[in-house]
Amino acid sequence: MITIILNIVFSFGASCFFGLLFNAPKYLLVPAGLVGAVGWGMFQISIFYDYSDIQASFFGGFFVGIMSHYMSRKFFSPAILFIIPGIIPLVPGGTAYQAIRNLVLNNYHEALVTMIQVALISSAIALGLLISDLLSKLYFTYGKQIKLKRN
Repeated sequence: MITIILNIVFSFGASCFFGLLFNAPKYLLVPAGLVGAVGWGMFQISIFYDYSDIQASFFGGFFVGIMSHYMSRKFFSPAILFIIPGIIPLVPGGTAYQAIRNLVLNNYHEALVTMIQVALISSAIALGLLISDLLSKLYFTYGKQIKLKRN
């Protein structure tokens, strides 16, 4: 349990520093860190409940997208300022490194397996972001229209 908490704290820091690296406004660094921490937290919770890495990456990407749209509405900023630092902890960089390392070492079967895993994890993150973007646009567009019709 302490490992999960430390991972969430470090993902918060990584998201904050990547926001700083990408020249996000200073007042948005902590919210961007929170987005990354929530995404990584959902990833860890999904892994804890025995979901695969691909499913956990989908849930992490989905919650990064939802939190990014919430923060963009709250701070009147584009959602991309929260999405980019938020997905940094989810990106399968270590797995991609292992794939290229196996390719260089002529271990082609293992390289192919890890490359497919990297592609599936990356696609799951992108799909989670896409679905969260679609749902948030539906909510903010049609939710307002439904409220106006009731009044």
